[in-house]
Amino acid sequence: MNNKFDICFIGNAIVDILSKITFEKLDKLKIPKGSMQLVNEELADKILNNIKNPSIISGGSAANTAVGFQSFGGKCCFIGQIGNDQFGELFYKDLNNTGVFFEDLDYKISEKTSKSIVLVTPDAERSMNTFLGASNKFNINSVDELLISSSNMIYIEGYLFDHAEAKEAIYKCCNLAKVNNSKVALSLSDLFCVDRHRSDFLYLIDKYVDVIFANENEIKSLYQLDLKASINNIENQVEVGAVTLGSKGAIVFNKEAKYHIDPVSTEKLVDTTGAGDLFASGFLFGFINKYSMEKCGYIGNNAASEIIQYIGARPKISLKSIL
Repeated sequence: MNNKFDICFIGNAIVDILSKITFEKLDKLKIPKGSMQLVNEELADKILNNIKNPSIISGGSAANTAVGFQSFGGKCCFIGQIGNDQFGELFYKDLNNTGVFFEDLDYKISEKTSKSIVLVTPDAERSMNTFLGASNKFNINSVDELLISSSNMIYIEGYLFDHAEAKEAIYKCCNLAKVNNSKVALSLSDLFCVDRHRSDFLYLIDKYVDVIFANENEIKSLYQLDLKASINNIENQVEVGAVTLGSKGAIVFNKEAKYHIDPVSTEKLVDTTGAGDLFASGFLFGFINKYSMEKCGYIGNNAASEIIQYIGARPKISLKSIL
């Protein structure tokens, strides 16, 4: 297929606000360490008032994966909903500056642009506090059909299921992809996201999904079984998949075989934000270029090991260099 884009990434358009924080201050704010929680505007402002010198950059899980994929040399675009504010402008300019095509369809809404306040404790664990804002308004009118028809694959961020109108848009995207003979990839995104939307995910996987991304806890939650049984289940439902295991590496598979991919050691662990997103970047770059499953897994692990060496979920080097 000779389309303009390899992949169209679809997800929440979020500005990441990253800051280091002590264990004590995290407890004082009553934020569960290592989790992703949705917060309202009031709590988001309270957290922002308790941090100093944050790093601010456009983010969102699917957008992070898109930037990583572009950094490897892939061609991709992004679909998401921004608000009509300074953070929306920041997201638009920052994403396009990375080489990922993102077009504002000129229906920016009054809600504030979504933001994820990522608090990193001294053990490099990140606690994500997400104010959805404008992303809550993602709907079928947010979908640029031309971008999907111009892409060999669509990649859906599981976090989108947290808002009702987005589900209709997701099914529209999947149907457009299937009409276009494009692959559909899904990231389960987060353990708590799976807990909230298990039945929706199972339906989407059964009807549309060709490629799945999950970590160990997410896949076990999806099927409510142990790791081995869960992987056996997902192998029977999709063509290709990757289950990341943190410091234990990853398991990747297709219809022919399954492989355990050894972890890539790193001396400098700073921030685990975006490790899964960047793993998907590397894996997808290998998959699009018809690399072996093992090589796809190793590229993914190398991308993840690179991103955890500094604050944030965007690569500071050209990821072509780790190929």
